[in-house]
Amino acid sequence: MDDPPVDDRSSLAVAAAWASQITTVAMEMVVPIALGYWVDTWLGTRVVFVILGAIGGMSLGIYHLMRMVSSSPAKQGRPTPTGRPAKPGDTSWRSNASDRE
Repeated sequence: MDDPPVDDRSSLAVAAAWASQITTVAMEMVVPIALGYWVDTWLGTRVVFVILGAIGGMSLGIYHLMRMVSSSPAKQGRPTPTGRPAKPGDTSWRSNASDRE
């Protein structure tokens, strides 16, 4: 049986990767609304394009979040932050500080 690949990045690199992904999702949700507002003011309409931007942005953001979750370490059998390889469906690597003894 092959060993899962080891993620040897520093915790700062892992945190930066997560911050980048979260910022991307946030921008995917906010920018279409801002563009909708700009189009509404340019065309003189009320909130038509803001609503369309909100629907499109939220849909795109949720789609991206679902892709992020489906490629989580537990789904791929990669090492988790604790260093143990995760099995699909195993969420024990998501321990809280209160769970530690």
